[in-house]
Amino acid sequence: MSAVQNSAHSTRVLITGGSRGIGLEVARDLAASGHRLWLAATTEKVREAAAQLGPAHRASRVDVADPNSVASLFTEIRREWQGLDAVIHSAAELGQAGNFWQLDPEKFAHTLRVNSAGALFIAKAFVQTWLDTASKTSPRRGKIVLFAGGGAGYGYPQFLPYGTSKAAAVRMCETMSMELDAAKIPIDVNIIAPGANETSMLAAVRAAGGEVRTVVPFSKPIALCRWLLSSDSDGISGRFLHVNDPYPALSPGSLRAEALKLRRIDL
Repeated sequence: MSAVQNSAHSTRVLITGGSRGIGLEVARDLAASGHRLWLAATTEKVREAAAQLGPAHRASRVDVADPNSVASLFTEIRREWQGLDAVIHSAAELGQAGNFWQLDPEKFAHTLRVNSAGALFIAKAFVQTWLDTASKTSPRRGKIVLFAGGGAGYGYPQFLPYGTSKAAAVRMCETMSMELDAAKIPIDVNIIAPGANETSMLAAVRAAGGEVRTVVPFSKPIALCRWLLSSDSDGISGRFLHVNDPYPALSPGSLRAEALKLRRIDL
């Protein structure tokens, strides 16, 4: 039995990108573990996904690249649930593939807005909601889980928009964690490298000629999400965690300050 299943009270979790791919697979697992979920995505399919999980779950359409749409989503959540305990932000787009000198500048900017600015809009809204609601009533730490991989930690030719946007999200995660810690706000924020999972995005990578050496089962990002939502990960924050990292053995005191982060390596 996982740590989240042992929680005394069900956790209220927002999952963006919850209508398909990793978001939907994580949602199915967490729903089975007793969490209350609010799924959010760009299409009406998200309402069907939530309905299949059971009557305790909710759904909304959202454009994560639009701060007004994100604000409306959180207003709705606060009205119905009076707050949130965690957010898993898996919504993203692959963006245009090709050599950088051939890319459409507007499409490039849009991918950064969805994948980088979208992570900011969601995290900001969660923290504001936490400060207004959960921090007054819950002894738990808040949890923000983001997603990267796909060239965030290394160069990946032909997919510059996606890799650039996700590398920005990793550095954003690090900086957010530092600011939360300095402000003594008990919220952990981490970012997951889920590996290559069999999603529609991976199919698009293959179709564009991208190299996929190994495929990672959904069970691995699901397990890491479970751990990051649990009290076992309390105090682990600002880290870029791969699903194959030995994360169950990590503790705040065991991690070097520079471990699992984006860093330049000197000569």
